[in-house]
Amino acid sequence: MRIAFLLPGQSLKPAGGYKVVYEYANRLVGRGHEVAVVHPWDCAEPGSAYDALRARLWVARLRRRPAAIAPWFELDERVRMEVVTHPAAAKLPAADALIATAWHTAPWVAAAAPGNGAGFYLIQGYETWDGAVEEVRATWRLSLRKLVISRWLEEIAEEMGEGERTVRVPIGMDLDRLGVDIAPAARGPRLGALYNTGPEKGSDELIAAMEEARARRPDLSGVMFGTAPRPDHLPAWIEYAMLPSKPELRRLYNSCAVFLQASRSEGWGLPACEAMLCGCALVTVANGGSREYAVEGETALVLALEEVGRMGECAARLLDDEPLRLRLAASGGERLRGFTWERSVAELEAALAGAAGAAAGAAKAAR
Repeated sequence: MRIAFLLPGQSLKPAGGYKVVYEYANRLVGRGHEVAVVHPWDCAEPGSAYDALRARLWVARLRRRPAAIAPWFELDERVRMEVVTHPAAAKLPAADALIATAWHTAPWVAAAAPGNGAGFYLIQGYETWDGAVEEVRATWRLSLRKLVISRWLEEIAEEMGEGERTVRVPIGMDLDRLGVDIAPAARGPRLGALYNTGPEKGSDELIAAMEEARARRPDLSGVMFGTAPRPDHLPAWIEYAMLPSKPELRRLYNSCAVFLQASRSEGWGLPACEAMLCGCALVTVANGGSREYAVEGETALVLALEEVGRMGECAARLLDDEPLRLRLAASGGERLRGFTWERSVAELEAALAGAAGAAAGAAKAAR
């Protein structure tokens, strides 16, 4: 099967949504499919001659050096990394399955799909943080087959009347890259969290939670990591790692007893899952995607969105109650080990093959 993913652009730094697409691309070519990943300069046509020139120069440069498109991810050489000025149908590769990956890309795929294979929409989040609510929701109503990664997103599709065109395909975990190197019982009082400048990620709330927990536990240490330089307002006692490598990130997770997640909206929430697989107990707000792995009192401590101010209190509680922390760390990691990439790719492959086959049959009948 010929499969093409349309990303909203290029990301020079690690990004969860891009990582998932690249992981699928690697694994699909490993199963014998032809896979292309398309990166536009912009999802809109160039608005001026100057913009058009910049876009053409960008395309020319990256076509000479395709490895520079995603330097942070190790891609299988069989994956075709493509760049275009904008994703008009004529610029997209011929495919049996053409997959939009963000709300900006969905209208282009819907327009191209009738003559370019079956159209799909891989929905990894409710992107109202990135666009007007009605514009985002309008893309969910396009005549594309929706592939959602979590039950929360599946419920949104059902509420919009898109249930029949929606399939849930949970993403996989990097079980070969993540694991427990330091037993949770041997860890000191240390908190970890992702720092992200996006307002929906709750980084200021995370810092406040760490400060409150330290007021309760003066022996507490903390560490945050992210793609941006160390924020100026981060307290000096909290360590910071910018763009840690995969081994460094594993060591960081293994150094922490508790991991905090304060995102208001997550299609899934990869860093929290990675931390759990490395033996951290999780404190999270109920942000939609966290329902896949965070069950209150069973695999995590879960707060309602309006209770985010209690995160520091909950973190301190876990540090004081070692049996509870160890139980959550064990059960959380065990739950996530069921989300394998082998399962995810097989389910995605089945969804694509079934719909693409039906589309091909309908086109043949129409002729």
